[in-house]
Amino acid sequence: MRHDGWAETKALPNAKAGSVAKFMLENIITRHGAPRDILSDRGTNFRSELIGELLRIMGTNRQFTTAYHPSCNGLTERFNKTLADMLAMYTNTNQTDWDEFLPHVTFAYNTSRQDTTKLSPFMLVYGREPVLPSETSLRKNIENLDIINIREKALAVRNMAVDNIRLKQNIDKKRYDEKHRHVEFRVGDKVKIFTPVRKVGKSEKLLLRWFAPYYITKKLSDVDYEVQKLDKRSKKEVVHVGRILPYNDPWTGNGASDEK
Repeated sequence: MRHDGWAETKALPNAKAGSVAKFMLENIITRHGAPRDILSDRGTNFRSELIGELLRIMGTNRQFTTAYHPSCNGLTERFNKTLADMLAMYTNTNQTDWDEFLPHVTFAYNTSRQDTTKLSPFMLVYGREPVLPSETSLRKNIENLDIINIREKALAVRNMAVDNIRLKQNIDKKRYDEKHRHVEFRVGDKVKIFTPVRKVGKSEKLLLRWFAPYYITKKLSDVDYEVQKLDKRSKKEVVHVGRILPYNDPWTGNGASDEK
């Protein structure tokens, strides 16, 4: 997903790195150019050497969401839900033909007005609304439009979209700040980490979800921290602050760093 909301989709035979790289090259890079940044989940296909080398050659900065925190890539998550809801309206009961409808529902999405920008992704990309089959009589007028006017209009709608996005972001930030208190940890602080787990035959309500003790090894941003188990034998993890709570040692009652 891009900031203009434009979506590219394709049914792939599998989710292996080779298939993903081929999709990125044929459907993204050769159509829209190399992206400056790309944000993905932490799937092994996206973290593969093949994808990494492709993005390195293109000069693209690769970023990953934190585990168990899909809202880090909220735009894509919302699109995925919308896409699934749209496909569910057309696919058969066995869900075997969803790929046949994928191009059509994607086009419907890209030509629909978005709440954030107040414009359709198609308008933001092409500077005009699409000519639908029922509007072919208007095609001649569109072909005769002055190219300069099209460019000026495209720039105008993009600027309008940027303003609307900033307004929406400010509203969302205000709502978030009203509901969440700022929490900050220091390097060395002992913490516990929330990790959803599922086991067949076990009640989810009775399963442990908070694991401890971990300690903070690095602060990456205001919301992301690098953590590691105290035994230091496990790999370091990047965790969103929403999954972290202070850990109080049951023996000492202390969870703060020993470094004062």
